[in-house]
Amino acid sequence: MIIRSYLKNYFFRVFLVNILAFVYLSDTYSFDFGFISIQSLIYSIHIYSLYFFIFFETISAFLSQYGLDFHFYKLILNNIFSLNYDYVAYILYENISIIYYLIFTTLIIFYLEKKKYGIDFKLKSYTIYQKFYLFSFIIAFILSNINPSLSHHSLIERIKGVTNMWTEIERNSSYDVKYYNQMVKNHFFRNENWFKTLKYTFIYSDSFPAGSKELMHIDDYKYFKNFEKLINQKKFDNIYIIINESYPNFRNQDLKNNLFQKIVQNNENLNIQKFKKKWNRSLTTQGSEMEFFCDKEVDFDEFKEKELNIFLNENNCWINNIKDKNFVYIHSYKESFFNRSRYKNFFYTSYFWEDLKKFGLSECIQKFSGICDHDIMDNMDMLLEEENNNFVIFLTVNNHIPVEPIIDKQYINCEKNFPLNLSKQFCIIYNNQMFFNESVSNFISRMKKNDLFVLFSDTPPMFSGKRRIHFEDTIDIYFISKI
Repeated sequence: MIIRSYLKNYFFRVFLVNILAFVYLSDTYSFDFGFISIQSLIYSIHIYSLYFFIFFETISAFLSQYGLDFHFYKLILNNIFSLNYDYVAYILYENISIIYYLIFTTLIIFYLEKKKYGIDFKLKSYTIYQKFYLFSFIIAFILSNINPSLSHHSLIERIKGVTNMWTEIERNSSYDVKYYNQMVKNHFFRNENWFKTLKYTFIYSDSFPAGSKELMHIDDYKYFKNFEKLINQKKFDNIYIIINESYPNFRNQDLKNNLFQKIVQNNENLNIQKFKKKWNRSLTTQGSEMEFFCDKEVDFDEFKEKELNIFLNENNCWINNIKDKNFVYIHSYKESFFNRSRYKNFFYTSYFWEDLKKFGLSECIQKFSGICDHDIMDNMDMLLEEENNNFVIFLTVNNHIPVEPIIDKQYINCEKNFPLNLSKQFCIIYNNQMFFNESVSNFISRMKKNDLFVLFSDTPPMFSGKRRIHFEDTIDIYFISKI
């Protein structure tokens, strides 16, 4: 009888902690991989361990939503009296479903434990005060599912995903459905957020954690500060700047090194300088361009609105001082995107999608369809009117997420390599970049001895915060020339 009662309580705990997590945490990283928590089968054995892991899962869910690991808590503890508590309150408000998970799961389990999971459904047996508390709790529980964090929307999306109940319009015309299916596994079992966050904290312990204060202390020789000084360190014939849309800077160093080795393969006697740079989370790719053009603090709103030549003049930007080069701007997407047509008054020559099509370059079909970046790289010389006096800025687009495969070739077995095996999008963006880096390698081999190549690995891929934990929180910049 005792064993039977214990098993009943145990299975109630497992059911409650999983169903309430599904209701309130369905948008967190853990639920991308399944539904029933493996860990809950263990910690539900004892009530106090259950309480602990409910709390642990709550704080881990916050980290998970923003792609952070447990190293982030060092930053909090070291600055506990300097935190912006208005912003902390905003974060809690934005993720209030996580707070609801903690409150309702704890209270429901506490109540049922007290009742030994024996619930009396006869209202006559309750006092007027008990009825008041019971109805108040039920109303609060219902209202908690209509909350500012829109957790009920993710719940509906999750149900549609597992049952394939998308509408015909969603199924046929929505990119979101396709990429949801590429990101979400929907297995039966899953690991909880605390388990995954703890795991990634150890896996990525040798890389800069998101939000790390260490980023403030990168050595000067590693931390990039001055474009002008490096570009003007000698009189180069041609300077080629590649601003690589969504370069997949994985925190997995093997994957990252493979990407770079693909750039330098079959090239000998190269002078390579590597730098790190922080990126502004509030800015788009245009922020990378602005920081390159000026390399100092300027007003981004003004930059977006004004003609580029006027903006550079008014802010005395360093690039405006280079008078002896043929300035060429290339973007494989539309000039209307972020109103980049305003660049034309500064650059001597500019090529956008419509211009590049006239050269017979191929088109890569994506959500952001544009001219194939590798085709531009392979035919760069055809686009340049001068031979030894060019300053080229090429902004790519093909890896703008969500992405489609550019080629069928697989450079790596994604299923056997972490974190590429977590989603098809991770795999596609990696293979696309490897293919483009091959074209970069071939281009470097064609460069003259007095040319400079700069790869600017734009802002990290703009996956949702919960998936960003697998990417570095810095930008890499490579300066490559021949010795």
